[in-house]
Amino acid sequence: MSRTWLGIAMILFSGACLAQGTQPGLTYSPVTESGLTNPDVRNKAADPAAVEIPLYAGAAVRDVLQALKDKGFAIKWDPEEVLPTMKLLEKPKSTRIDKLLTEILTPYDLKADHNMQDGGWRVRPVKKKKKEVIVEDPMPTAAG
Repeated sequence: MSRTWLGIAMILFSGACLAQGTQPGLTYSPVTESGLTNPDVRNKAADPAAVEIPLYAGAAVRDVLQALKDKGFAIKWDPEEVLPTMKLLEKPKSTRIDKLLTEILTPYDLKADHNMQDGGWRVRPVKKKKKEVIVEDPMPTAAG
């Protein structure tokens, strides 16, 4: 019985060593978010540094969000909420992604929340509080 355990231990040890080391002729491909290998990643054709982000006044908000997504930020939005007519009013000053998204989306009553389920950001409309309107009865006039 001890020889069997020794054989199993040797097989596990050699497998661990093989998995950690590199051998000539073996290639390891990077794994994408979905768990599958992507030939663009292996060839380094998808270079996030090469993505141009249109951060100028008049650029479409959709294009900015798509460029940020292509840059590697996980941002999701509903096309019905982010309309093609929405444009940047001025060039954003922020460099942090959370402040940049806030600066871009605030004029259109949108906000970017952390998407806890998938990670990244989710663009949603700002929930506005309903204003309470107090209607008082007019003061009775004295009839005399």
